[in-house]
Amino acid sequence: MHNGAAFLCDAKGNQKLACEVEFVGLPSVDKYAVEYALSLCAKNIVKNGHSISETHLLEIDTSIPDPPCGEIWTHAFAKQEYKKAALSKKQYGYLVAHIDLGLAVINQCR
Repeated sequence: MHNGAAFLCDAKGNQKLACEVEFVGLPSVDKYAVEYALSLCAKNIVKNGHSISETHLLEIDTSIPDPPCGEIWTHAFAKQEYKKAALSKKQYGYLVAHIDLGLAVINQCR
């Protein structure tokens, strides 16, 4: 199990919990899933005009590979690609979080 949190800072400098995530089940990639989810949350906090304590989360490249044309990332498909070594542990962890967060969409390849 891996978990993490991000805190926003209010105008008085007080920290408030903004995001808390936990991933369980894939120990070798869970830390990357947490990193991905926290980074997206942190970027959203800053986009909405707040500051955060964990500024390193803003520097993380959360890009993930596109699925093939007409396909969508699913847990089964991502696992298959990871087992074929088409995805690194980090990419696989990011995809796990991406899918769990409901962000996966069909690649239209226009």
